[in-house]
Amino acid sequence: MASKTIRFLKRNLMEILFLLPLLLMVSVITIYPIVYGIYLSFAEYSGSVGLENYNYVFSTYGVTYAIINTLLIVGVALTIQFLLALLTALLLNRDFRGRSFFRTVIMVPFGVATVVSGIAFTFIFSPSGWYLNSLLIHLGLISTGIDWIRPIPVAIMSVALADSWKNFPLIMLILLGGLSSIPQSQYESAAIDGAGFVKQFIYITLPGLFPFIMIAVTIRLIQEVNILSLPLVLTGYTPAFLGTLSFQIYETFSLGSANQAAAVATILLGIVVLLVTMYIIISRRMGMEG
Repeated sequence: MASKTIRFLKRNLMEILFLLPLLLMVSVITIYPIVYGIYLSFAEYSGSVGLENYNYVFSTYGVTYAIINTLLIVGVALTIQFLLALLTALLLNRDFRGRSFFRTVIMVPFGVATVVSGIAFTFIFSPSGWYLNSLLIHLGLISTGIDWIRPIPVAIMSVALADSWKNFPLIMLILLGGLSSIPQSQYESAAIDGAGFVKQFIYITLPGLFPFIMIAVTIRLIQEVNILSLPLVLTGYTPAFLGTLSFQIYETFSLGSANQAAAVATILLGIVVLLVTMYIIISRRMGMEG
């Protein structure tokens, strides 16, 4: 075993030397804070290790509701983003005049800072009669302004719409790359055999896009679970998501509450790990990985 290790080090010495700075940076910036945060979540004030912090946050801060809200925002936002991105990618994959211009313009929201987009949508969803309420009143659809940021179901939908506007271009870009990788000859052969758009979409487009769909949805799913800045700017701490709840506990109270904040963050980490694990299992079953 020792001789194999020595031979491996000799063969890959240069690669290892180049990777060491990266591994050191990742360890210091990522791995150590995660491990230390998990330790804090189990560290009790008495000096022992236990579940006191978890019991406290579940009984005091309503972590169960934060988990439900987080899963709701993941489901609603991802559904909107995926459908919008798929439709846009299918349109932009066609050959028409100005296609390059529209591809560039559609990517603009993704480059807007999250805080800036959150502030912009506060004007749109403001209950005091700004853009959306003024438009609906002008069209005669409502008589008085709707509070888009206080009832929890409506607030979740508002956050989902704002987040979808900003982030659907990322999914669209990945799906557009997937569409360009599908050979055009497949569509030509299907058209000769009499297959229409629907059959071509089901039997050619979707199977060809599946690896790209998994990548795009997984990336956005992990980001959605960690949503923080947008709801803080748009709705504040209500409704509470896991990210906003952890930040609120750490920010609002004394330094000792870092343990409770770490407990919520660890729950968030567990959900992310679970989702990534589900992705790996599904990918292997679908034959995407060896």
